[in-house]
Amino acid sequence: MNVNDFEINCELKSAFFENAYSPFVILDRDMNFVDVNQASVDTIGIEKENFIGKNMLDIFPYLEGTERYDAYKNVIDTGVPLGYDELLFKGEFTEVTFMSRAFKIGDYLGITTLDITNVIDTVQKLKSTKTSLIEVNENLKKKNQELEDFSYVAAHDLRAPLTNLKSLLRMALETNISANEVMPIVEKMNVVTKVMCDKITALNMVIATKSNFGAPKIEIEFSEVVSKLKASYSKEIIECRTIIKEDYSACPSINYNKLQLETVLQTLMSNALKYRHPKRKLSIKIETKEVNGKVQLSFKDNGLGFDQEFSDKIFALFKRLHTHVDGLGVALYIMKIIISENDGAIDVKSQVNKGTEFIVIF
Repeated sequence: MNVNDFEINCELKSAFFENAYSPFVILDRDMNFVDVNQASVDTIGIEKENFIGKNMLDIFPYLEGTERYDAYKNVIDTGVPLGYDELLFKGEFTEVTFMSRAFKIGDYLGITTLDITNVIDTVQKLKSTKTSLIEVNENLKKKNQELEDFSYVAAHDLRAPLTNLKSLLRMALETNISANEVMPIVEKMNVVTKVMCDKITALNMVIATKSNFGAPKIEIEFSEVVSKLKASYSKEIIECRTIIKEDYSACPSINYNKLQLETVLQTLMSNALKYRHPKRKLSIKIETKEVNGKVQLSFKDNGLGFDQEFSDKIFALFKRLHTHVDGLGVALYIMKIIISENDGAIDVKSQVNKGTEFIVIF
């Protein structure tokens, strides 16, 4: 190689070094900066003259004692290149994610990097979008399943009384019977019609509850809602000689839709009063506390209770375990959809003739 070729070669190397888009630095065996290109200056924000002669630890003190620092030094000794896929640099005014490649250049160490901040940000956004789409898809599946269940139950529970009513009407019209004999049929028709009307009313309540899910939330005191319920059920509470113990000291309030919270607590209070044990005073214990950053409410009574194996069924639409009192089997269903729609959960523990405890995580 002649002198001119050598000079051209050096000029080419210098041109590539200085004009590269990616930061490129050269260090000696003591890890002192020998040269840095313009991209390094632009990325890190330190002038070139403040780089040259400085030790790597002067510029990047957080590398001291790290495996990466020792690995860089090892590249000079072994000549084996080294690469890192994702490193984070935090400067005074900038934060950059980059890939790094270290290799031996004669007796020096060369380190080149590639800024992948935008790539990482794009990947994170894609991951976030994917997660959001999965959540939306799961929510749609849940809503579709709820709609299917609701439609099936509505059709099934209305079909039976409607078929019964049709049969009774046909019997009254087609049978040659006296007026006195018609009356029992008419009375049965009246009962069936009431059942249908009650169920339609219950379905309307469910629809009205679902339509209220977008309503605003406010800070509500539990004691305020329960006091209101005690006033509403004062007659039943006195007749049952009910003892109500309350403890909201750990978590006195919650940010919730007022109507929905009142519906949840009203359902729990109403159930406790309805399904009380006839041979003892009704005792109700209401307690709130914070669990894993969420508000938890416990509503416990000493009523009739039920077999724990039916714990999932009590929240189904039109399902009832006790039939000796009036009811449609819709209140617990509405309560559960309110809690679920607000990203909460509900559990129930019960024993026959010992009582029931509802645990609501809001």
